Amino acid sequence: MKFLGIGIVTAAISMLLGYFLEDWNLAFLIAGILGIVGVLWGLLFSGVLKGSGGMERMTSSERRKESARRNARMRNAFLFALPNLLAALAALWIF
Repeated sequence: MKFLGIGIVTAAISMLLGYFLEDWNLAFLIAGILGIVGVLWGLLFSGVLKGSGGMERMTSSERRKESARRNARMRNAFLFALPNLLAALAALWIF
């Protein structure tokens, strides 16, 4: 839940910057970039971007602690990205 809170804070900061600078395009860019980085971070930790060699680790031979750690990193990255992507959509709607 810490990463969700960090994502909400960064999304709020980007929206406040857009409000005070009266440039919602800037808020869209900041929140969108942070959201995309969070999604790419989650994909990187999930092992999807590693190709066929990286997929070998995600089998039954993988230890439970390693699998749990990998899944936690992936979940945390997506929890960070979600509020930022929603803020980017809100800034796009306002703009």
